[in-house]
Parts: sequence; C-alpha cells; structure tokens
Amino acid sequence: MSELRWTPPPPPDRLRSALRAALGRRGRPLRVLAEGIDGLSGAVDWVTADPAGRVVAVLLTLEEDRALELVARGLAERDALAARLAEWRQLAPELGLRADAGVDVLLLAPEFPPAARAAAAALGDAVELARVRFAAVGAAPAQALLESLAEQPGEPAVATPRPRLSIFRSGLRDADLSPDSRSA
Repeated sequence: MSELRWTPPPPPDRLRSALRAALGRRGRPLRVLAEGIDGLSGAVDWVTADPAGRVVAVLLTLEEDRALELVARGLAERDALAARLAEWRQLAPELGLRADAGVDVLLLAPEFPPAARAAAAALGDAVELARVRFAAVGAAPAQALLESLAEQPGEPAVATPRPRLSIFRSGLRDADLSPDSRSA
C-alpha cells in the first residue's frame, strides 16, 4: 500500500488546478466564479462563492515571508470587490450572490507567522487563514490540502505575550514630578 508523502508545490500548470479542487473540498466548499482578475494590488487568484451566496476572494502566496503582506492585500481586495458586488449581481443574477453578505477573504500560504495571524484576527471573521500543503499517494499527482487556522473554541489564535516589567529606573519620586516641586 502506498503511503501519503508531503511534496513541494506542483509546477504552475498543475498548481492552479490542484488548488481549485481543494477549494471545492473544504468544509465550506467554494465555487470558483473567476480566476486571476485584476485587483488593487495585483491579481486576485480566485473569486468564489460559498453555498449561501457570499463572495469569497482567495489570495495565495507560496512564500512564507510574504504572509503579512498577503493579509494587507486581502483587506484591500475585500473592500474593492465589495464595491463591485452590485454590478456582478446585475450582470449575472444566476450566480445567486447575496448583496447583503459582503465579501470574505481566504488567504492561503505555507505558514502564517504570529504577526500575520494577529493582523488577520484583528480584522474579524471576514478573513480566514489557511495553511496550504501538497501531498501525494504513490505516483499520483500532488493534491493541495488546506488547513484552516481558524480559532478553536477556547483557544486564542495568537498567543498573548506576557507583560514585561520595565527595568528602567529613573530614581525620580512623585514629588519630583509635581508642578509644586519647581526649584526657585
């Protein structure tokens, strides 16, 4: 029996089809409406819709050091796509997009450092992070696996740092700082 093995990302011609398939296999499956559309900060990899008719912009980076930038791009693209939603509903009512639902963002990267996770968490539920990895069984082509990094109940998305005690000591007292203690 062949075993599952982690692989590097497939070549660009197979990368998009592997990720497209993974978007449809999620717990909240996404239907691809458009691919590679022009956005404010480059191409939006996919514009998708969930089963409830909510638009989800999907952005991808395969470079871990660009994950924080991806969060900023996601925020900008979310607002830009939301402005176009009424137009799309008018041009293609058969898509079943809900105007009142707005636009969510799904960000895909191999890893999200703590700063990127904190930034995404500050944006609320409209932004989801998912780790993307590739795996194959035997000689089969690599498949994309998406692992949502959404908060688990009772578990913070980002570890809260412990407060640090200042080691700076000035030697000043409260009396030294009051306006009545001026030297004459």
